[in-house]
Amino acid sequence: MAAKDLITLDRAYLNLQGVSGQDALLGALITSASDGIAKYCKRDFYSRAYDELYDGNGGRILELRQYPIQSVQSVRYRPVTVLKVINNSTTVNQQARVQVTSTGLTLTRVASGVTTTNNLTFSGNLTLQAIATAITALGNGWSAQVIGDSNGDYGLWPSADLYVAPSFGDGTTSQGNLTARGQNAELKMHTYELAGYQFDPRGWLLRAIPYTDPELLHPEDIVWPPGIKNFRVQYTAGYTTIPESIQEACAEWVEYFYYETLRNPNIIATASAPSGGTATSSTYAPLDSPPTNVTNLLRPYRRHTIHG
Repeated sequence: MAAKDLITLDRAYLNLQGVSGQDALLGALITSASDGIAKYCKRDFYSRAYDELYDGNGGRILELRQYPIQSVQSVRYRPVTVLKVINNSTTVNQQARVQVTSTGLTLTRVASGVTTTNNLTFSGNLTLQAIATAITALGNGWSAQVIGDSNGDYGLWPSADLYVAPSFGDGTTSQGNLTARGQNAELKMHTYELAGYQFDPRGWLLRAIPYTDPELLHPEDIVWPPGIKNFRVQYTAGYTTIPESIQEACAEWVEYFYYETLRNPNIIATASAPSGGTATSSTYAPLDSPPTNVTNLLRPYRRHTIHG
């Protein structure tokens, strides 16, 4: 069962009375239908943690991408440089770059056509100062410094906070590659905690009550100040128990697909194989949109956005 699956095999079999022994096929159909429902509704349904960047819009409401909101772990703003990385050996290295990935920092240098890559993990360097020290220890022109006190802000901040997962796609890079040859590559982090907000479980954050926050001291600042990716929100959203109507929609779509495969085996498209060879796997080819009975069940849950 995939993490995104909206129903179990038992729930699928409930709609397929008399069918048995089709676990592999139904598992693929459940995952595909679940993915199709998420795309059709433009939202996720299962509860999980999110760590996302948002543009301040100048209004009192900041709409989040997922809902219902279960809890908010933190809201931070104003990204600032917390770590500078440089390679000063410009006579040896013609290129030098640094990149933030989901697991740590990747430092790459090119000397006379030879590429050398060093990977420093967050798990092995828990603080910004620890990872800065590890960078400098690499030698070959590499050095790094934490902005501010190395034993306080920002030196003792968690290095893993440098990474923010992309909101779309399945990429694992957050910042970079940034050039570091003879100049500082500045790695940024949202460090200012926002105190003045409330959340509405329906999917948005509110700044309608006059709280006081650092650098947001005036009445006109009781908004989400305009900016590009100037807010970082860590929150948990989704259903701890998938609503019955969503489960029924998924089960009915799986049922539809199952009987379609009996009538038309080409719905399950065999993966391409080398000439004369045999395919070793198959992939499911979904329809463009759910059947009418499924869309009727999904309509109350579909997300609608309005662009001005």
